[in-house]
Amino acid sequence: MKYFQFAIIGLLLIDTNAFAQIRGGRGGAAIGPRGGASFQQSAAVGPYGAGVSRGQSHAAIGPAGGINRGSAQSGSIATPRGGTINYGGASQSRTGPGGVSAGRSVGGVQVNTANGRTMTKVGQASGIQGPGGARIGQRSSTGIASGPGGTAFNHRQGGAAIGPQGNGFASGSRVGGVSTPFGTSIGGSRGSVAVGPHGAVANRSVGGMNVNPGGVAVGGYRTGAVATPRYGTYYNNAGFVRTQGAYVRQGFGHYNSFTPNWYGTHATAWRVPNWTARTAWGVAGWSTLNRFCSYPVTPIYYDYGSNIVYQDDRVYIDGNDVASAVDYSQQALQIANAGRAANPPADVSWQPLGVFALVKGDEQESQHIFQLAISPDGVIRGNYYNAVTDETEPLAGGVDKGTQRAAWTINNRKFPIFETGIANLTQDETSLLVHFDKDKTQQFALVRLQDENQEQK
Repeated sequence: MKYFQFAIIGLLLIDTNAFAQIRGGRGGAAIGPRGGASFQQSAAVGPYGAGVSRGQSHAAIGPAGGINRGSAQSGSIATPRGGTINYGGASQSRTGPGGVSAGRSVGGVQVNTANGRTMTKVGQASGIQGPGGARIGQRSSTGIASGPGGTAFNHRQGGAAIGPQGNGFASGSRVGGVSTPFGTSIGGSRGSVAVGPHGAVANRSVGGMNVNPGGVAVGGYRTGAVATPRYGTYYNNAGFVRTQGAYVRQGFGHYNSFTPNWYGTHATAWRVPNWTARTAWGVAGWSTLNRFCSYPVTPIYYDYGSNIVYQDDRVYIDGNDVASAVDYSQQALQIANAGRAANPPADVSWQPLGVFALVKGDEQESQHIFQLAISPDGVIRGNYYNAVTDETEPLAGGVDKGTQRAAWTINNRKFPIFETGIANLTQDETSLLVHFDKDKTQQFALVRLQDENQEQK
């Protein structure tokens, strides 16, 4: 999956050394008179808290060869900033003597941060596989996040049926809602796709949104089209992008970030010493950047999926073939590296570009935040903030003055590379590309976050 699995999944990548702290265990087997057998084991993890606090598994084998397996585990992790992560899960599988298999699993994670925010996610999945290769699967998940800015929820479910020749059918639905001091919003969508043995055939989706009292219009769409590729660009309707941006801003609850108190608890964050309390949230229009960085009067906007399109491993700008997909990502890497290697003087003036939420596809909420600033020489600095884990990392990059392409990476890592036009960062919503590798690029969106009701402290 994408780099931004760093929210929940990243929290469960626990140091394997912690699992060596086993203090005790038990195991046993019982065999019946007709050859059936059952096994059970359990283990407890030591006092350090980084691992499973309770786990058990069992297996039962029938006399005809059928197998029934099950396992469960749970635990709690204390984060360095005073938060806690609680998790638990269980799974069960059954295999009949004829080769038919069925499985089911459930799990949940709850994150409690030191500053009073809570995020909970619960999911379950089940599947059946026959001896001929036919498969049926279902999954669902529910997430709830709450904090000083309000409460948000999201529920997703989907299913798929795949035949032994590769043809299949998949369907899914999603419902989400946000309750904030600014109003309440509810959105939902459902879709289906039919897939033949040689690729995607068609899909259909229905969606809607109702937001009050912030004035966001009710919207919906119904489409039938060939499935979009996993990598590359896709067309995004401007009206949908604006509505998506409004939804993300309505549900965002971290407007206390990038303030003196926030910097005091995030020592690794990049900062400008002489900025006042809310400078990082400042908005830069093109006229400001034009003067500050001596850019041309006419801006260049990068509208990925519209005037810049990936097709057949080539990149087209206004219909002209300009580069291979690999070369285009390497150009972005060169821009980011040049800005990262720059060493602006300590007294350089920095222009804030603002604070943005990173959003993928039709998502209507985000916990992945960029704070960006630029120097007169086109050097980009700022921070990536994961609002779920309350952790931040500095970012660095630059702008190519001729093409006005901006690109940056996080904490000196080579990938992923984030790129858009520098003029795009003057807009409330904009598309951008994320190069996860030299040949793996996906289209995302950036939503500018502005809280007009935030007290200027």
